[in-house]
Amino acid sequence: MIKPYKAALIQQETHVIVDPRDRDDVIDRNLSRIFELLQWTFNRVGEVRLAAISEYSIIGQYRPRDVDEWLELAETIPGPVTDRIAEQAKRLGVYFMGNLYERDDTWPGRLWNTNFIIDPRGRIILKYRKNNGPNNLNTVYTGPGDVYTEYTERYGELSMFPVVDTEIGVLGTLTCTDIIFPEMARALALQGAEVLIHPTAEPWSDVDAKWDIFRRSRACENLAYFLSVCAGAFVGSDRPRNGYRGHSQIIDHLGNVVSVAAGPGEAVCVGTVDVDAVREIRSKKPGAGGHEWNQLVELRTDLFAEVYKRAGRWPNDGWKDSLLKSTAETRAVAREIIDKLVGDGRLKQSGYDEAGASHG
Repeated sequence: MIKPYKAALIQQETHVIVDPRDRDDVIDRNLSRIFELLQWTFNRVGEVRLAAISEYSIIGQYRPRDVDEWLELAETIPGPVTDRIAEQAKRLGVYFMGNLYERDDTWPGRLWNTNFIIDPRGRIILKYRKNNGPNNLNTVYTGPGDVYTEYTERYGELSMFPVVDTEIGVLGTLTCTDIIFPEMARALALQGAEVLIHPTAEPWSDVDAKWDIFRRSRACENLAYFLSVCAGAFVGSDRPRNGYRGHSQIIDHLGNVVSVAAGPGEAVCVGTVDVDAVREIRSKKPGAGGHEWNQLVELRTDLFAEVYKRAGRWPNDGWKDSLLKSTAETRAVAREIIDKLVGDGRLKQSGYDEAGASHG
């Protein structure tokens, strides 16, 4: 049995690396504040078993910047940043999930958006590279699917959906835009993930309420805790200080909000995670009467497989022979997919042209 425990989502104000010459100082400043907030949380609520920080929380986000410059700012995993976090994880006895732009010498020229989990012994026990980045048409890092064949040959067929079994439950992680693709959280849950950790950086926009629906849906449909930690602010760049919405939140396996940071800015969202409640509902055998939902048992995986196989959407291995350098490349792929689907009759065009004028 796993006793209920406290989790802490550190929604910090992140200082942004604008001038690459300031890289090390900015990283040090951000890490130091993260560690201060983590220690303050221990002082306030006592033992915390799991802590997480937002997407871009260590280096900030700034555009325009090309891939080569991002690679100069990126970190190796393991590396100096994860080493410093490991020291704090050991000192406090906490599992810690972080996010970095990653460079990897075995993948020269490729930028990754990577989450990692460090255990209380200071070991990196999971590394996840964001799958849905290039296909949101707004980023220049590579996703594992963009080099699918080589990636799976190196790491295994399920390597894009890693989970880790720990003394606080089976943990998995997904990043920002991954949340709008329900298959991502479902793939982790089907491999056993009981706690889904979601670092994100969401600006205020007209889709805010939809993303909150996604969070609760991903939790409920997978019978898993969903811990979503958003950037509180990016400081020291051309972006508005409160341009990012915060609202970090802990959601239980039934889709109920356990705890929420009610706005942007610096905060720590603390809530209780009850993994045994997840295990009880997932493994409970149906009785003779009554109606019970168990989405992970009742899911007809074979029924949907052929539809996905024939769908013909975003391709694997799109950049297996070249380095992704520009969003112009990904947007061209999107246009090609739409043209093909319209040509096949699987997408219907509206009465508006690309300029928004009606011809109906």
